[in-house]
Amino acid sequence: MTACSETDRAPSEFDLRELDKFRRLTEHKEIATACAMYYCAIQQICPPEWLVAASASLMIELLKREKTTRRGRNASYLARFRNEHWDSERWNAVQDVRRIREMAKSDDAVLKAYPNRGMSEVWKRRHKNRKQWLKAGTMESAAKLLEGRDAHLTGYGIRAAYRRVETARKDPSNAIGAWFDDAFLKKLGLQGVHDRKRGTKLPYFFDLP
Repeated sequence: MTACSETDRAPSEFDLRELDKFRRLTEHKEIATACAMYYCAIQQICPPEWLVAASASLMIELLKREKTTRRGRNASYLARFRNEHWDSERWNAVQDVRRIREMAKSDDAVLKAYPNRGMSEVWKRRHKNRKQWLKAGTMESAAKLLEGRDAHLTGYGIRAAYRRVETARKDPSNAIGAWFDDAFLKKLGLQGVHDRKRGTKLPYFFDLP
């Protein structure tokens, strides 16, 4: 087994015997896991694979069981993460609306440059309906995209969420690029990307025959 870092070393046979004492404890499993990890930190050794897995499971369970008397977005670690997760969905919805708007502008430019270009009736209806849908404004349209989903808010709420994400993106302490896979999110009791509900009011111009 190789060391975890330049300062950590591979555990010796003595270390492994000491750690195995904690692994075999069943009466106080959580305390034993914490103590074993503490041992590795103090001795500056690389924890064995079983301890890494046990520590990850313990942290997930502690997050799920966290009790708090506070209320609101930051009531608990999970509550804060869940709300930030939803804010990311809202931010993405705004970006989707802006892409749809740019597509509509591009199509308008093509129609203006080539007025005699033959377009199908289906395409014309979709283009007309898309422009009508966009008249509600970017934030209101984003709210419509999210109707029926857990991240749904009013246009006013979407604007506030968008600003929060924009502010967070400017702060290097926020791991905006961090990716939390579906398997991990499910262990926390949260929806994964593939589990998100489908919006109940998706743009109807996509559903035309």
